[in-house]
Parts: sequence; C-alpha cells; structure tokens
Amino acid sequence: MSYWSKYPDIEKEMEKVEELLEQSVKSRRKIAEDASLDLLKAGGKRIRPALTIISAQYGNYDSNKIVPMAAALELFHMATLIHDDIIDNAKSRRGIETAQSKYGKDIAVYTGDYLFSKAFLLAAKVSNGEKIIHLSKFIKAICEGEIEQYASKFDHSTSISTYLKRIKYKTALLFALCCQIGAETAECDVKTSRNLRRFGMSLGTAFQLKDDLLDVTSEDAIVGKPTGNDILEGIYTLPLLYTIKQSEYHKEVLALLNKNNFTKKDITEIIYFIHKSNGIDRTRKMEERYYQKALDSLDGLACYPNTQILIDLVSSMRDRIK
Repeated sequence: MSYWSKYPDIEKEMEKVEELLEQSVKSRRKIAEDASLDLLKAGGKRIRPALTIISAQYGNYDSNKIVPMAAALELFHMATLIHDDIIDNAKSRRGIETAQSKYGKDIAVYTGDYLFSKAFLLAAKVSNGEKIIHLSKFIKAICEGEIEQYASKFDHSTSISTYLKRIKYKTALLFALCCQIGAETAECDVKTSRNLRRFGMSLGTAFQLKDDLLDVTSEDAIVGKPTGNDILEGIYTLPLLYTIKQSEYHKEVLALLNKNNFTKKDITEIIYFIHKSNGIDRTRKMEERYYQKALDSLDGLACYPNTQILIDLVSSMRDRIK
C-alpha cells in the first residue's frame, strides 16, 4: 500500500505522476530505458513530486500543469542519484543493484544525462521561459552542492556550519524547489509560496540528517546499502564531525580515518566512537531542530487542509528507518 493512500486526492495525482514517469523514460535505446526503469521500480514515497502536488493545492490546482512538473522534478532527482552512485562507486541503492554496477559507468553516465534531458523537456512543455531559467538556477546550485561535497572528501576539518550549508544545497534545495514550483505554478500568493519554500528547505535538511544517522545506526538490509558507507567514501557527515571535534576522541578517530585502507573492523570502531561521543544524540537534536523549523513554517497556513498532510509527513519522516 502506498504511503499516499491515506490521502485520496494526493494519491490520485501521484498515480498520474507514476504513469508519466514510466512513459517519460521510454527510449529507442533499450539499455537506457532499462537502467531508468530499474531505479524507477525501486520505489520510495516519491516525496519530491508529492511536495509539488501538495503545495500546488494551496492555490489554483491544474493537474495538466502540475503533474508534468512534479514528474520532471522526480526525474531530476533520479538523474542525480544515478550520477551519485557513479561517484560513490555504489553497488546498491534501495536494495537493488545500481545502474553503474549493473550496466557499467559509461551507460550510467548516459542514463543520468538522458533523465536530465527528459526532465527539462517535461518542464518546458508546461512552463514559460522565466520558470525554466528559475529552475535551471536551482539545479545549478544543487550540482554545485554535489561538487562541494566531492571536493571536501576526506576533509575532517569541515566545520558544522559549513556542513549544514553544504547539505542545504545538496539535498534541501530540491525539497524547497518542489514546494516553491508547485505553489508558484498554482499562482499562490507570495507569502504562501515563501512559507512552503521554507518548509521544504527545513524538511530537506532534516531528511539529510536522518540519512546521516541511518548510515551509522542501521542494518545493511534495512537501508539498502552498507552501514558506514559514507565514511568509507570519505564523506564525513554530522555524527562523525561532532566526534572528531571532541578532544577526547580526536586522536583515535583521526588515526583510523588516516589509514590507507579501511577494513570493516575500522568502520565498526569509528562507529563505536561516534556512539560513545554522543555524536548520534547531537545529530538527532539538530535533526529535530529542523523538523521544528519546518513545522513553524506552517504556522501561517493552518487554515488550509493540506497543512495537516505536511504535518503528518514530518511525523512520518521522523520515524523512518530507511
């Protein structure tokens, strides 16, 4: 059963998005279509297109405009996931083999590019030139966030504020974009659009912090990728950064991180220090702070029925285990 089945109006539109996604990834080149479908069929809540639809329902909702835009934004997201997996040399995502592992890096690059082009094509059909420029600027900023993360690999000196800024570009900005594009396409007033954008930005930041926590607290089978994978790839997330910055654990953790080759035992030991140093608890507090900021953004929207859906979504994301 879909998460959105609790909300029939949303579920109906999400079914249209799913149909359009399947149509959009069709290609004369079967390998590109197959690689795209593998990721598409892996499932998930489709939070980003749902945010577009939910936000648009605060205004003059037009399914013929909103559904293609929601699908376009999900295709953008899928493209970034495929490219991420290439950079991270990831073998699995959501419990399935990644495109780069199954088809090779070359095909994965082409598939990601293909999805980007299909996303822009969909968006262009229902948007004017100004919106496409606006959309392009957001996507540029998201890509810059990814580049910043790559450039900062294995950098244990990253400050907490720098890290939070990076994940806002890398992850939260797309959540904010989905909310804003939905609201603006539905001709919501400026205040409503601004509040929904703020909601998306805060929710997206909390979402990434939850991912950071899951990387060092969950079983491999649940999250669909190896525990400690971020550490292995040199991506030092908030729980680890909190630990490194404590003098009591600084030396021991850096000695492990500076090894030429990590073993599974090394990763387990680093995760042990993260737990012992309260890196987990401190990250949870930061995560909770952003959930609360998301809820605070909805204070001026209490009279709208969709606000309860967004409140429910925050609760669901707080409890997620993968």
